Amino acid sequence: MGIAIPEAKGDHHPQEIIMKNRCARCGKRFKKGAPSYRLKAELISHFDGYLEYDDKRDLADKIAMLNKEMENMTEEDVAKQVYEKFEYIVCPVCRDELAEFLNTENSK
Repeated sequence: MGIAIPEAKGDHHPQEIIMKNRCARCGKRFKKGAPSYRLKAELISHFDGYLEYDDKRDLADKIAMLNKEMENMTEEDVAKQVYEKFEYIVCPVCRDELAEFLNTENSK
């Protein structure tokens, strides 16, 4: 089960987010004074402490290979591999569905 959320378009000023009048997930229009929820999330790369080791390659070769892989990537693409921030306004229904999806790990 996946939760569809539109792709983030860079950092938004908090006031820009607050002034949105539609749910970022389902598109439902918010009535004035209606409840809405700000979803803020960060994706941060995680290092488990394990480095793959190959007897046939030394560290310099590994670094050269990584540099070659990144040659065609923009600085933004490389940065997204390490850190990405999202912020959306969602309606109560989408809030409940997102909360359920995100809390499934805690219920196992």
